[in-house]
Amino acid sequence: MPRKAAPAAASVAWSRVLALRLQRHYLTARATPDCLFDVVAKLVGVHAQVMSAAELQLAARIDGLRVGDVREALWDRREIVKVWAYRQTLHLLTPDDLAEFVVAARSLERWHTPAWLRYFKLTEPEVEAVIDAIGAVLTDRPMTRADLVRAVTERLDKGHLAEEMLTGWGTFLAPAAQRGKLVFGPSDGRNVAFVDPGSWLGRPIRPADGDDAADDALAGLILRYLAAFPGASRDMIGRWWGGGRVAAVNRALLRIRDAVAEVDVEGMRGLVRGEDVDALVAAEPPAGVRLLPGFDPFTNELPRRVEAVLSEARHELVHRTAGWVTPIVIVDGRIDGTWELGGNGRRGVVAVQPWSRWRGGAAKELRGEADRIAAFLDRALDLEIAAPLA
Repeated sequence: MPRKAAPAAASVAWSRVLALRLQRHYLTARATPDCLFDVVAKLVGVHAQVMSAAELQLAARIDGLRVGDVREALWDRREIVKVWAYRQTLHLLTPDDLAEFVVAARSLERWHTPAWLRYFKLTEPEVEAVIDAIGAVLTDRPMTRADLVRAVTERLDKGHLAEEMLTGWGTFLAPAAQRGKLVFGPSDGRNVAFVDPGSWLGRPIRPADGDDAADDALAGLILRYLAAFPGASRDMIGRWWGGGRVAAVNRALLRIRDAVAEVDVEGMRGLVRGEDVDALVAAEPPAGVRLLPGFDPFTNELPRRVEAVLSEARHELVHRTAGWVTPIVIVDGRIDGTWELGGNGRRGVVAVQPWSRWRGGAAKELRGEADRIAAFLDRALDLEIAAPLA
């Protein structure tokens, strides 16, 4: 007979799940600029496919942050790094999380599949040689993509790979990053540049010696993910880590089963750290308005097409084509609008589209949010609020 599912540790509404996530994301009570490292660590990384959006994600959580603070943390203090990570997309990570990610990333390697190898007309040993060559030519001195590609193709005598290595999607650079052989360095003008992470950070960054070490590292990352995203289902965790990596996620969850509890979230089985069950049950939606930028971690990790979170009618307004994630407005703990940054030159505009009629005082709070963004960007911003959607 099939095993019965264990009873849920608690039953909660999505409003409580989102309330606890807002707390854990520094969106209820914001942090200070000296806590930038802690914010990146608590979120287990910040999505940085669009770097300006990553900077705004941090500014949404840190009072008084300036663009220069983020860049100093990256390039001067080296307390965070930019690298291809989860879902093979760019993220800002702490050095500790980079080291753990590289150990866990064994399950994300896509280039072992026959289809991938046939497409690029390579064998596994040849791909390994490209990855090793990237690690061999990089140092702590930033090297532009063009210089890196030239050095690698000359070293291997494979000039035909240059076009693939120069693409913006990191066909060969992302696998090298997953092996701990590459992170971004300071750009040379408009040209991106890369460094060897071990030399850049002054510490070893090495891949796993075997599947057990990789599963243990992924288990540790998942526990930290659940601290920031309580109530996530197994599918949500798999989506965060990398689509199709269900087996690796399930193996990792087995390693932390005593530290994780299942909760019923309006009929869906979600996971939460055992120590967070009481906090989840007690969480109350906060009062206040928040503007979250595009690709924000809070938005990225929401359940898809769940009416209590983001109705079917509004889903395409946020999760758009080509993976684009629209900036959202949160009013008293619920998603209730979108916004965009527009304008030219020194004066811009925050254009807001409410989804419903807001309570009194919300528009005034929105002005404060727009002023915070203006201060971060060092740019005057007007505020335009459209009529609510029908």
